[in-house]
Parts: sequence; structure tokens; C-alpha cells
Amino acid sequence: MSWRIRLLINLSLLSLLCYALSVYGEIRFTNATSRFGVKGYSYFGDHGVSWVDVNGDGKLDIYVKNVGAPKGPLELDNNLFINYGSYFQEEAVQRGVADGYAIGTHGAVFADLDNDQDFDLFSSTTYDGISPAYNHLYRNDGTGYFEDITANISPPQDVDNSTRGVAAADFDGDGDIDFFYSNPLSDSAWNRTTPLPPKNLKNFYLNSGDGTFTNEYRGIKWTGFVQGVAAVDIDGDGDIDIAEAKWAPVSTIYLNDGTGHFRDAGAEMGLPQTIDFRNNGMIFADVDNDRDLDLAIIGSHRLDLYENSDGYFTQYQTITNTGRTNRHYGYHVCFGDFDHDGDLDLYVSGSHMYENDGQGIFSQILSENAGLNASVYTADPRGSALGDFDNDGDLDIYISDKRDYNVLLRNQQNDSNWIQVEVIDNSGSVGGIGTKLDLYSAGHLGQGQYLKGHREIHGEYGYLGQDMPTAHFGVSASAQYDLRATFPNGEVKIIRNITPGQKIQVAFILAPLNLNGIRGENKTLFYRESVITLTWEANPGNENIIKYRIYLVDEAGLKTFLDEVYADTFSYIVRDVDRDQTYRFALTAVDQNEAEGAAAYTTVE
Repeated sequence: MSWRIRLLINLSLLSLLCYALSVYGEIRFTNATSRFGVKGYSYFGDHGVSWVDVNGDGKLDIYVKNVGAPKGPLELDNNLFINYGSYFQEEAVQRGVADGYAIGTHGAVFADLDNDQDFDLFSSTTYDGISPAYNHLYRNDGTGYFEDITANISPPQDVDNSTRGVAAADFDGDGDIDFFYSNPLSDSAWNRTTPLPPKNLKNFYLNSGDGTFTNEYRGIKWTGFVQGVAAVDIDGDGDIDIAEAKWAPVSTIYLNDGTGHFRDAGAEMGLPQTIDFRNNGMIFADVDNDRDLDLAIIGSHRLDLYENSDGYFTQYQTITNTGRTNRHYGYHVCFGDFDHDGDLDLYVSGSHMYENDGQGIFSQILSENAGLNASVYTADPRGSALGDFDNDGDLDIYISDKRDYNVLLRNQQNDSNWIQVEVIDNSGSVGGIGTKLDLYSAGHLGQGQYLKGHREIHGEYGYLGQDMPTAHFGVSASAQYDLRATFPNGEVKIIRNITPGQKIQVAFILAPLNLNGIRGENKTLFYRESVITLTWEANPGNENIIKYRIYLVDEAGLKTFLDEVYADTFSYIVRDVDRDQTYRFALTAVDQNEAEGAAAYTTVE
């Protein structure tokens, strides 16, 4: 860290120099809130946001987490804005995820809890004098409509929760998504200034793999009010750890022992031990491009950055509320390569953006030049999240505001200097939570000096934000790249010679090869039946495949199951089709664990 300390001795002079040398306008956003109709309720109350494609049509939707509105009802529905391309439409009630329980939702996270390649929902409820205040689970039917399966939690809930942050990951390593939730009691003690004696409270819903969940305590003690939660592999040992941002108690890291049991390791990992620091979020990202996760801790009018050195965090930069008078500043941080220059920039929710110098040192850019005035003038900004809602390859921002309308900022990069990666993991789960992605210059896989970016797929983080479950890299469009994906079970897949300007899919189970469809006629009947014969080849990169599944794909990209055949079959006849209609089909491979892989597609004119 000595070089960083020397570099920061004259940080104010460095910032002035960066302003003088920067070419402003490289980062440029426009306020697209009104155009796309996503400003939220007129009585406000918004706290968190998730970007997720709930209906599988290839377009990101927005889920807004709402809490008892300052100017509205206590039982406030959440918003689900469905993306129809040129506009969004609010459909939370119709689709079954309004979750309108008093006094509302703070934490909520989307994840594939049943490994069927769609995004299900865990949504919390916050107690404030109105019972019952229980958390809820919703299962996606594959088309973006949800069924409440809260009754599948055992034992049944009987305690009012004051949940804020939540997390989703395979904490116990058994191949399915579990859930963690904070403040599992009615009195969150949010106004205390000192910690309370530790309590061993059940705060996990562990997935049994059969659609049921068990409420358990796994070592994370409650000592006082928790705000945001993050779940990533902090120490790099292959399992998912948990971090909690707290008010009276010290914010800390809980390390996983590999079986889903946790211990407090914050002090030994270098985190400050000062009480009553009022932190709202902990955010992990590789800001200096060395394949480990560095840390940002954000609280009231303060953002502290920590470098990860072999599992020990050392503070090296503090960003204060320069130019911001809002007393509510300091809830959430997003890291993303907004200008496609190959490093992660920093955005403070409802405030300014900071450019990365490539070594993890951040300098503020002028918000008016970057089109961020709508961010700076939010009233009470809380969570925010990153997603490419218009499918143009860059990162857009959605900001939730408790006391004013929400804000959608559209990135104006409009180039091909990017690669996006979608993941289907070793369990067949879409989203790939816990998967690590390392991008290198082509031909230099594993060589640190050629690393172009390290990402880890995660759920909700910081203060109630969930980015799109797709990794985004800024790269030069003039080169090619190799990607290494490390799945939650430790298995690795490599894709070579990737050309920028495209979204690719990485799957533990790869798509079948050479799927093709040919029209024909069945002349064995008393009439001429029009048929389509599908043929394909096995992918040599797959092992232990037991069958293939065939789907019909509609114009919106939604799949309807047709049939499945054994793994030694490489053709299928679709009967009684319309001769004048164009058909699109999808084919997936399924392994011995019933995990389903990436799809191959073909269109038959």
C-alpha cells in the first residue's frame, strides 16, 4: 500500500490535474425516466431496485422495492415495470409480486431457486407495528407470472421481521439457492448507538432441493440494526461469504466454512472496529484488476475504499460528500465500466460519478457534463442498480428515491467496446450466482498482466441494489479475448477468441451443435401431413447427458415445452405444422442431475 499512500498525499492536486486532463463527455447519460414511464408512485416511498428479465424475452425489467410512503398508504405495493422495448408497463399485481404487506419491502432478490432457468423472487417485509410482517417466496412459472410459495418454509413463520438487506447464494454448497435475511426480529433497534448482546436467531432459508425451505441459524449473530447485505466469495476460497453494513454494531464480514456455517472475521480482515458508524452498504468489486475483491463501505456523507491484499483490507481512499447538501447522501454504490475504458468506475446512488485511473484511485467527474444532474438533484436517494435495458451494450442506471420520483439514466456510449456474459451454472440455474469470470487478451489466458477484468455474479448488495445478472466488461473493440468461467462447484469452462460488441452465454452444460430444421410431408396418412424434422449433434464438451428437451419459441422469445428424447437420439419430428408459418425451436441438453444447459436455436421458414 505504500505506493498508494504516497499517491494520495496530494490527492487534491491529483484531482485538479485529472479534471484538467480529462476529456469530459466520455461518460454521458440522459434522463430517460419520463420517456419510458418508470418514475414510480406519486406518493413515493421507494428504497431498492433489481434489474432482471422476469419473462425471458431478452429485455431487462425493473423491480422496485417500496416501503410505507411519506405521502401514501402503509401497505405499499412493489412495482414491476415490464420492458416492452419502447416503453415499460407496471404489472406487479397482475404478475403476482406486488407483495403489498405493511409497511413494505426493503430487501428483495431474484434468483433461480428451483434450477428451471427463470428468476424467482425472495421479498422481505418490514415490521413497524403492523402484524404479521413475514418474508415471502414467489416462484416464476417461466413466463413472468409468479406463485406465492411462502408456505413451503418450515417451520412456518411466527415472528415479525424487520428485514432490510437480503442475499441469495448456494451457501451450503448443495447445488441450489439459499436465502439470508437481516434483522430477523420485530425490534431492529435502529435508533440505538451501542450494540446489544448477541442473539442466535434463525436468519437463513435453506433450500432442500424439493421446493421446500428450512429456517435455520448458521452462526451469524444479531447484535443490532443491519442495513445492507452482500454475499460473495470474499476470501477467494470457493464458497460464499456474507458482509453486513450496520449502524450501532461494527460492520463486518462472516466467512463461510464451506458447509454454510459462518464466523465473524471482520477484525482479522482489517475492518474498522468503531461502533455507531452508521454504515448503509458494503460493496465488493475488483477495482485494481488483480483478481480479488476490494471493498467500499458507504455511510452518512462518507465512502471508504479498501484494497484487498491476500484477504486483508486496508483503507486507502475516502470520498466525502463534495458538492452535495442532501442530508440523506450515502446509501449505495455501484461499480461499472461506464466509459468502456477497461476499468470499473464508481457511482454513488443519487450523487456523483467517479472515474477509475486504472489502479483503483477515483476522481469525481463533473455531473453537469456527464448528464448526471437528475442524479444530483434527487430528494432522498436510496438504492440503485445497473442494467443494459436497451440492449446497446452499455450500463444504464436506475435510482430509487424515498421522497421524490425515481430516475432512469440512459448511457450514451453507443460503441462496440464491450462484452457481456450470461451464465447457466453447474446446477442448470440461470443467472449463475457465485460464478467467477476472468477475461484476458486472446492467447494469454491466466497471465495476470493480460487480465482485462474480473467479475463475480451476485444478487442484492450494498443498500438494496441488484444489478442485471449479466457480467459486463469494457474492452477495446479492435482485439479478441479469452474468458475463463469458474462455476460455484469449482468446474471451469473456457471460451476463446471472443469478438467484442456481443452478449455471449457461458453454460456448464453446453448447447447441442448444428441444430437444423427441414420441412417435409408425412405421406403414410390418408392426408398429407406437413412436418418439420429437427436434427442435431452432441456437444463433445458435455458429459453425463441423459436426454434432450425440445421447445417451441414464440415471437417474444418465450419457450413452450414440446417433448424430450433420450441422449442417444439426434432427431425429432414436429408433426402437423402450418406450411405457411415460420417456426423457431430451441433444444437443450439435460444431465444426470436434471440440470439443463444452454439452448441451441433454429428457425424454419
